[in-house]
Amino acid sequence: MSKSLKYVLINSTMAFVSAFIFTTFIHEFGHYISYFVFGANPILFHNHVQTPEQQISIHAKIISALAGPVSSLLQGIVLGFIVSKKRKNTASYLFYLWLSLLGFVNFFGYLVMTPLSTVGDTGKVAELLNIDYSVRIVTAVVGFVLLILIIFKIGKNFSTFIPAEPELKQRTKYVYHIMFFPILIGSILNTLLAFPVVAFLSVIYPATSSYVIMSSFGSILKNSNPQPTRPEFEDKIMKSFALLLLSAIILNRLLTMGVG
Repeated sequence: MSKSLKYVLINSTMAFVSAFIFTTFIHEFGHYISYFVFGANPILFHNHVQTPEQQISIHAKIISALAGPVSSLLQGIVLGFIVSKKRKNTASYLFYLWLSLLGFVNFFGYLVMTPLSTVGDTGKVAELLNIDYSVRIVTAVVGFVLLILIIFKIGKNFSTFIPAEPELKQRTKYVYHIMFFPILIGSILNTLLAFPVVAFLSVIYPATSSYVIMSSFGSILKNSNPQPTRPEFEDKIMKSFALLLLSAIILNRLLTMGVG
């Protein structure tokens, strides 16, 4: 591995793990705020919200269950607009790109899980509304298709970081180090940071959900659009990413104790 690729891998992995933790926090905070408004006395944890007082209406339960995924969808849309408006090869752009993709993965991932689990947010809502199982399956299929299309659209922006290499082999190596390997390594780290868990889904989600982003591999290579200068994170470990990662891990660990 060349020195520049090593730094690309380290920096993108730090950005990915940080973005994943903050995405999870935004999702859970959406639940927390909604339950709080409805007077459910919620306690915010790193990967779930506990509601000791369940004396709220079904209407309130539905809204609160959807508040998490909707928060993630808004995150994906806002950051997706930012990264699509003007393509750059800066460190901040890389972080926003991860945030956008993970926001969409979180939202549509729950749609895909609708017919498979009543523990997940949309599955819980489908159960509360007694939605027909065939509708749940259609929801999952539509959610998966839309997610893939969005990943192709947003994920191709990783090509902004690819140097103007004439050989496909060199460009492919770059994509491995800025997107593929960070997901593999980062998913392991995110799974470890998910503990302790109260539901098996809390382990499955960080362990597997981000792999769908890898489907953008081909679209990244086809849309190579190198910038005049090389990314700043090719020749050093970015202090900004290190601080983001440290802050994210501290937030994650503090929330394991619960905040109410």
